[in-house]
Amino acid sequence: MIEQHFSVPFVAAMALREKQIQQNYRPVIAVHKWFARRPGTLFRALILSEFSGRPVVENYYHSHHLPSVRIFDPFMGGGTTMMEANRIGCSVTGVDINPMAWWIVRQELLDLDINAYLKTADQLRAHLEGEIGHLYRTQCKNCGNSEAQVKYFLWVKKVRCDACHHDTDLFPNFLLSEDVRHPANVFVCGRCGELFETLNRKEPGPCPHCHQALPLAHTARRNKCRCQHCDRPLGYPNAQVPEHRLYAIEYHCDNCAGRADGRKGRLFKKAGPEDLAKFEEAAGRLGKLRPKFIPEDAIPEGDETERLHRWGYHHYRNLFNARQLLGLELSCRWINSVKDDSLREALATNLSDLLRSQNMLCRYDTMALKSLDVFSVHGFPVGLIQCESNLLGIISPRGAPVGSGGWLNIVEKYLKAKRYCLQPFEVRQEGSRKIEVPIQGEWIGSFRNGQSPSEKREIKLLCDDSSAAKLNGEKFDAVFTDPPYFGNIQ
Repeated sequence: MIEQHFSVPFVAAMALREKQIQQNYRPVIAVHKWFARRPGTLFRALILSEFSGRPVVENYYHSHHLPSVRIFDPFMGGGTTMMEANRIGCSVTGVDINPMAWWIVRQELLDLDINAYLKTADQLRAHLEGEIGHLYRTQCKNCGNSEAQVKYFLWVKKVRCDACHHDTDLFPNFLLSEDVRHPANVFVCGRCGELFETLNRKEPGPCPHCHQALPLAHTARRNKCRCQHCDRPLGYPNAQVPEHRLYAIEYHCDNCAGRADGRKGRLFKKAGPEDLAKFEEAAGRLGKLRPKFIPEDAIPEGDETERLHRWGYHHYRNLFNARQLLGLELSCRWINSVKDDSLREALATNLSDLLRSQNMLCRYDTMALKSLDVFSVHGFPVGLIQCESNLLGIISPRGAPVGSGGWLNIVEKYLKAKRYCLQPFEVRQEGSRKIEVPIQGEWIGSFRNGQSPSEKREIKLLCDDSSAAKLNGEKFDAVFTDPPYFGNIQ
């Protein structure tokens, strides 16, 4: 019984640690982004407290098998109840009115041939590399390597002056990188566009290239700025899809990864003519395509989408630039050609998750030096500086991923998620150390072969209104759920 066997202090401490970095405790959630996931440790503890017959403090880290227990979640959302109950052998039934929730939980619980998935994902990346890989290359300014790989393209919004008909960049400030993960602060000159480094963030001084002071009076704030050319007051947004200018690049060069001078840091450069030409090439190729997968749907009105409309984003395709649309369209076409249903659906799930990092609402974190995906905050933030990630992803000579937001990163997370399903673990805190504790005998899915005997588990997932769901008179031993939000969040 929960009243006797549940321990609030024990479970609260674990749940708090899990929520700080949830993906390390429950890697399965990396199958796809879902908002407001409840801690798996909490639901595991609730189910064990009710059905294991022992205090949860004593048996939380032990293996359990409860095939006679039937669990129901009428608002399953991201599937925490489903995964935790299925993991210990329970029969599970879940309902959600949101088709995306249904799809995500289905992918979390579906069995997958991991080796076949990895092989197919590698083939997809190889295909994209052949088609558009060169669009993510740049020349290293240190060694001249023309095959350096772009991590992030940095774009600034711009507005046209009605008086002088010149464009003004909407820089909120000129800081590109802080001296936290880079040896120095990096600034972009608002006059000549060159990048320069300085140790003084508050007083960077004049640009060493054009020898002029940064035009601080022309920075953008509170939807206003002054024209850089005639000093006339300008306002934004203007209800039209904003234009952007590619002004800087963070890149990775294998030759310079371990620099001889021992200097640690990132590689930045001003976007040059060749970089701009590659984007124009992408735009030209996109214009010649007959898209099959780029949606023409309008963005509906809503509390959060009103901000998008003010900025001129009225259709979903407006949220992506030409290179992103080209890469996503080619990805969709290749995925659609995969014959195996489970592999095609897995890659389609990956692409859906990839979208949050492949759009022109992503921002660049000047301290952490990484892309912030569109859902890094709850809403649709429209910044003045946008970050375009490498669609393919980058792997270093040591085999480790470099940067974020690409296919390589998404596939790696998905593999980790599905491997966790085969061998779940818990995390035990021992002093300042976190120890992974494998829970032998537990697994997540519907069927496990290669065991003696093989085992099949009952899973029923419905995309429906719970008040009208057809359960055919089924009876359950317990209902575990988190109250629904539905229209109460964006």
